[in-house]
Parts: sequence; structure tokens; C-alpha cells
Amino acid sequence: MNQPGGNPSVELAPGVSLDCLVGKHNGARNLTTGLVRFEPNAKLEYHSHLVSESITVLSGTAVVAVEGREYSLGLLDTIVIPRGLAHAAWNDSTSGHGVVHVALASDAPSRELISTPFERRAMPNEFAHVPAKERVTRFDTATRFEAGPGTRFIDHFNEHLMPGIEMSGGYGLFQPGGRLPAHFHDFDESICIIEGTAVCVVEGRRYQQSGCNTALQPRGRVHYFINESKQPMAMIWVYAGPVPERVIVDERCATVEGNPWKESS
Repeated sequence: MNQPGGNPSVELAPGVSLDCLVGKHNGARNLTTGLVRFEPNAKLEYHSHLVSESITVLSGTAVVAVEGREYSLGLLDTIVIPRGLAHAAWNDSTSGHGVVHVALASDAPSRELISTPFERRAMPNEFAHVPAKERVTRFDTATRFEAGPGTRFIDHFNEHLMPGIEMSGGYGLFQPGGRLPAHFHDFDESICIIEGTAVCVVEGRRYQQSGCNTALQPRGRVHYFINESKQPMAMIWVYAGPVPERVIVDERCATVEGNPWKESS
């Protein structure tokens, strides 16, 4: 369980800092997630990565440009950028700060600065998917589905939506009492609680999360999330695998006594 501010922030550019929550430093495999804070008017210049990246606005607004195509993003809008594409991001507010959740499909991502000039083009404020390139999900109009009783989920990216992408992820809303079944994955997972309070149960161990506290669930750990509060709870989840697959197991497997991986005496 990783609390924001628990590690020194990394300056990516003047006025732009990364609070890394999941990555190589805590044993994650093929996944890095964190919070990037933009001071007013701060900009991260054009660059590219060897892996895909997702960006979700958590507060304020952000402008993300991909090869000159400029998208203005509001609260909980998400853009996903496949590997190798030149992109930039900035806060166009002169007074307000902005915070975005980022995820990259590597536990030790690198960044290459790009000096190529691009023709600037403002893109419409609607869903967008440039074939073989970026995908923008607008929160207000996104398709929702139920992943467990009392939940509503949005898929932001996966192999079916963006062929060739290395990871998958999205948004989940839990009403009071909403929960997921006990399950595990064949890859690591990052879960950032962006609203309300969640209870995370991992093989009998209970953790309370809020305020962008982020859980790293290693491959094979039986777990589930539940909202035991009287207010809604929401999360941003990212899998270090291209297809959002889960293996649902008996509820007892999420208890100390029923932990299927425990050593026999």
C-alpha cells in the first residue's frame, strides 16, 4: 500500500513533478504508476517512450498533444498513447494546479526528448481514437459496465480497444456496499483510490485506502475491493497485461485460513 508523498518526488520539467507510487522501487513488474503535478502554466515538452502511457486528469485540467493533435482534458478524461508516439502535456491555467494519474507499461520507463516541430491542431472535446495511435475517453459519455454488485466500470484501454498495447486499465465506481468477487490475475496490478474510502482484502489482510493511496497487487495474490462506507468510492486500476482478465475464486481463498498459496505445516 503506497501513500502519496511517501517517496521523494522526481522533477520531470520546471513545475512538473512525479510522485511514483508503483514501479521498480517496490517490486512491480512491467508497470509504473504515479501522480504528476503541474504548476500553473507548467509544460512537459514533446517526448516519447518505448512503452505505452495513459494519462487521467484527477484535478484541474490538462492539454495533451500527440504529434500536434491537441486535446483539452477535463476531470477524469483519459488519453492513452501507444509506444513511440511523440507527445507533450501542459497546464494552461495561469492560477490553478493540475494533477494527473499516469501509467506506463514498464517498471523502469525511459523518456526521449523530441525536437521535431508539429503543426498544431485543436481536437474536438469528444471521444477520439486515431487508428494505430492515441485514444481519448471522455468520462461523461464513456460506456459503463458492471464488474461486481453495486459497481460501474469503464475500460480505458486494452488489447481489444487498442491492438498492440501492452497493458489494460480503466475506472471503477463502487456504491455503498459495492464490491468485487475474490479473484487474482496473472500479472501485477495497480489500484489508486481517487474518491471515498475502500477496503482492500488480500488473503485475509485488510487495508483501508483513500486519498490516492495506491495498492500494488502482485501476480497471483487473491484479493478483492469493497466499499464499506456510506459514500461512493472510485478507483483507477491498471493491469500489467493487455487483456483485463481475472480468475474468480471461492471467497474462502481470500481468508487467512483459505489462502491457497500458504505453505502446509
